[in-house]
Amino acid sequence: MNLRIALLWLGVLAFSTGVAHAQTPRTGKLMREKLAHSQKILEALTTSNQDLLIREADALSRIAASPQWTADLRTQELRGYAENFIKTVADLAAAARRRDLDAAAVHYNALTTSCYQCHKHLKDVRIAR
Repeated sequence: MNLRIALLWLGVLAFSTGVAHAQTPRTGKLMREKLAHSQKILEALTTSNQDLLIREADALSRIAASPQWTADLRTQELRGYAENFIKTVADLAAAARRRDLDAAAVHYNALTTSCYQCHKHLKDVRIAR
């Protein structure tokens, strides 16, 4: 059941990445990279591949810390969403390094929820305008 929910969230994320208000080509590229790493994390969790989990969680951490991501997405409007994403990615990466698959799965679900909430906010803002 949790796998179905995670796949649903990934689907929502995949369809919502291209509709953000004023998304730049650079932001779109970063969103596609985040999605690819998120999919690999799901693969790692479902196959208990600890090394892949660590590698992909660390890759998401690097994206969250990159100047490109922070420049494009850490606006006042999105600051709370960005901070939640950064914290969730850090928690996921820490669980991966501890090799705690159960905690990593919980943080992965929180990660997909944080992405969904931000994309939903942007969609709602765009519709309101």
